[in-house]
Amino acid sequence: MKIQLVLFLFFLFLMIPIGNTPALSMEIAKQNQVKDIAFEEKISPNVNHQWKKTSSEFEMIHADTHEYTVWHNFIKKTRKCDITHRMKTDVWYCDLHKHTRSEVSLEETIHSNRHS
Repeated sequence: MKIQLVLFLFFLFLMIPIGNTPALSMEIAKQNQVKDIAFEEKISPNVNHQWKKTSSEFEMIHADTHEYTVWHNFIKKTRKCDITHRMKTDVWYCDLHKHTRSEVSLEETIHSNRHS
């Protein structure tokens, strides 16, 4: 009986999805960019690359939601504001060495409502 309970809890734990927050994805993107540069230097430190931009992609990532208060006709109201990050991904390709690299940058932070 105890073994079944332990196994049930273990499999339940495995089924819980792990969220990928934007801050974590930004950190992963930075690590990948550092790895790409390190890979490039390890493979060919003295060879010049002929990088050509092959594509650019924009992506909107929901980052956070927060509440703020507004006074309207002497009545205090609470509203929600969604924060979204506009991310740009550039992909570069070198014809000489058949290497690719990518650069991810934060283009804009957008609030759904204007507030101070």
